[in-house]
Amino acid sequence: MTVQEECHLSAALNGAGSHPAAPARPFTPGEYASLVRTAEAGLLDFITVEDGPGRLDSGLLLALAAQVTDRIGLVPLGPTTGDPTAWATRVATLDHLSGGRAGVRPRATTSGPDHARLSALLGTPEGDARVAELFARASEFLTEATAAWEKDVPTAQGRPPVALLAHATVPYRLAATHGDVVFVTPADTAHLISVREEVEALRREAGRPDGALRVFADVAVVLAGSAKAAEARLAALDEAAGAPFPSDATVFTGAPEDLADLLEEWFREGGADGFRLRPAVLPDDLDVVVTGLVPVLQRRGLFRTGYTARTLRGHLGLAAV
Repeated sequence: MTVQEECHLSAALNGAGSHPAAPARPFTPGEYASLVRTAEAGLLDFITVEDGPGRLDSGLLLALAAQVTDRIGLVPLGPTTGDPTAWATRVATLDHLSGGRAGVRPRATTSGPDHARLSALLGTPEGDARVAELFARASEFLTEATAAWEKDVPTAQGRPPVALLAHATVPYRLAATHGDVVFVTPADTAHLISVREEVEALRREAGRPDGALRVFADVAVVLAGSAKAAEARLAALDEAAGAPFPSDATVFTGAPEDLADLLEEWFREGGADGFRLRPAVLPDDLDVVVTGLVPVLQRRGLFRTGYTARTLRGHLGLAAV
């Protein structure tokens, strides 16, 4: 594991926010571009955007954002289905449009009915076998896509960084084999240490060198000027949704200083290289990240005060490949 003085920071700009009660209105392409400009004003390494029902195409949205930003990394969703070379070409196109700032978040997917059946089988021998098969196919897909970048589809920064979300050993292995960034979802510092150790062991097993993979901890955030105000915000959102905030990641509720305390602990003691924050409501929580959290991290010497690179690989300190 490499030693670094400053942490990396990114944000997930999905829909109207990560909370189910985030105002359900469609963002226009121009509004998404404005969100990305806000994140760039906060010097974030990159943002991620996902596709989904009622949402605009993430790759096309970020192609627009590439024209109105200069430094921030742009990471759309990229399901591992279809033609790997065509998939690699789409990512390479965004990389050229952005001057070397593109990444991609592959996702192993099944169809809606198959996903429901698979979810019902999780934890059973049949379910485990089907998950292993799904991720084996994703591994083959990424091998072919990477070969396309290296041979047939030139990019602007070398290979665009591959970022994968992982919750357990099978997806950890996929990330350790093919990823440049892995998003993990620890419950606390001890859990983060355990996850980091497992991911690093799988990276070594895959024959990849130290420093080849950045571990980002995902945190859903509900922010305000004080813990009390943030808790009131969350309570109102939960009431509107009719249920507590359901999240695979830790849900942090509080002020920017308190969030900085958590991130500093997970960076210094837990082994996280960086963080992907999931704003509960956009643009509200993203604005607080940029105007509240980032200055606190900068004062503590934990985050950059200016961009020093122009490519996403450069922001992440990844070797050119």
